[in-house]
Amino acid sequence: MSNIGKSSLVRRVAAAAGALALGLAGLAGAAAAANAADPVILQGNIQAGQPTTLTIHKYSGLEASTHDNGLPKDIDASHQPLQGVKFNITPVTAKGTQQLNANAIDTDPKAWDLISGPDGKTPLDVTTVTEANGYTFGPSIEVTTDASGIGRLDNGTGDVPTLPHGLYLVQEGDDTGNNNIVSKTAPFLVTLPLPKGAAASIDNGSWIYDVNVYPKNQLLAGPVKTIKPENPTDGQTGLKIGDKVQYTIDQIVPSLNAGEKYTSASIFDYLNPDELQFANTVSVQVGTKDDEGNFTGSAAPYTYDAANAAWNLTATEPGANPGDPSTINLTAGQVVRVVFTAKVLKVTESGVVDNAPWNNQPGQPGYGSEFNGKKVPGTTTPHSYWGQLQVTKVVQGNTSQKLAGAEFAVAELPATQNTCSPTAPAAADAVATGTSDDNGIVQWNSTPSNPLGLFVANSDTDPNPADFSKDYCLYETKAPAGYILKDAPQKVTITPGTTLTAGANDITVEDEQQNHPNLPLTGAAGTVVMTLGGIALVAAGGAAYAISRKKQSAR
Repeated sequence: MSNIGKSSLVRRVAAAAGALALGLAGLAGAAAAANAADPVILQGNIQAGQPTTLTIHKYSGLEASTHDNGLPKDIDASHQPLQGVKFNITPVTAKGTQQLNANAIDTDPKAWDLISGPDGKTPLDVTTVTEANGYTFGPSIEVTTDASGIGRLDNGTGDVPTLPHGLYLVQEGDDTGNNNIVSKTAPFLVTLPLPKGAAASIDNGSWIYDVNVYPKNQLLAGPVKTIKPENPTDGQTGLKIGDKVQYTIDQIVPSLNAGEKYTSASIFDYLNPDELQFANTVSVQVGTKDDEGNFTGSAAPYTYDAANAAWNLTATEPGANPGDPSTINLTAGQVVRVVFTAKVLKVTESGVVDNAPWNNQPGQPGYGSEFNGKKVPGTTTPHSYWGQLQVTKVVQGNTSQKLAGAEFAVAELPATQNTCSPTAPAAADAVATGTSDDNGIVQWNSTPSNPLGLFVANSDTDPNPADFSKDYCLYETKAPAGYILKDAPQKVTITPGTTLTAGANDITVEDEQQNHPNLPLTGAAGTVVMTLGGIALVAAGGAAYAISRKKQSAR
């Protein structure tokens, strides 16, 4: 072959190699390629036997519009390194009879023609590199990214092992670091060495022997759950056990890699069946939040899956299925908001009903979201606090004597008042009403009947029950027959939990027995008159005797 032919061949090989694209997302905002720190670059032909390495840098973030070039990059601090992400590196050894091993890569132009596609220019489509299309593969090598997001054969703990020259298929595997990856990096092809080419502002014919790639992942941030802080006008239907509280779950729609679509989207919430019971869906909306957190949205079609406690949206990409009322077009950055109510079933020992986030245990109490098959737990734990009130009716002056038939009402003491209204509320306006039984214990007209479970507070942020209390007013509305109605209300302070403390939330109400009418003065009154008459006679006799003696002495 003439020198002219050789030169043409070199140019053709270099041009074809330079067209090879990694199919990887570069870091958004990454710095320009390093210069003085570049790996070994040799001009001209590939150097057979020159050691080659592949280093995977795994970070969160959006794909960029440009491909990686194989050179090291400065990492923007806004991107999170992802630990525990597995990759399989598989050598592509041949297609049919054409070898793609180290010897072919180093010496055979036909290998590079195949890698560069049928026309020698278009990059090989990774989706066509399959056994069905005649490719053969060597044994795969698995690497896992470390705390810095770096994946090497030794996981970054020592010298970087080398890989033979050749074509490699790189596929992202499991996320063992619980990074909440919703959109994996698409499989890609890489050659070792990699043509550096004009993209790196250097003459064609250069080769990178230490190749760095920066595949990025879209992460699914867990939803945020809140609870209505006020009661009962702001989403809470009442103040006793058996009433409902209202929850809101907000989920930001995650970003996907270019070309991917939303195939599924749902928000789920497994309620503790001993403490909470799903009541109804108030609304499901998709919209936006402003900088102050104000939500603006419109109703979204959904189905509720009771078995999995999930609100499922039929998600499609923007513009698809126009006018279809059963689907919703999702866009990254939107907010899906679910509002629902749940009935409070009991007062727990601590007084807390918390519904904590799901912790990788489907079916257990907790909440989270799912997009494209990836489930993640929620991020916040709203708390609802509840306490108890017990009332016992006794006789004043003889508290061991219990009274049945006394009727009571409980009313909320408004936060703006320090004292209870002197007038008892009508039964329909009371928080609860009840009647004392034969043991003097008031049985409330709610579940459970005694003690009475009462609301204390809701909080999105504070997990400490000791920080909360709530005042109520206790009224006796009807006394037992034969006893005087206690007409003054009593303020009671309820704290979270099931502990009953005498005088605080274990109240004893004493009723004075009614006075009887005055009875007639009979029997004993006659005896008194006779006694007084006798005394008068004795006194008169004594006086007469004294006068008689005085007269005798005078004589």
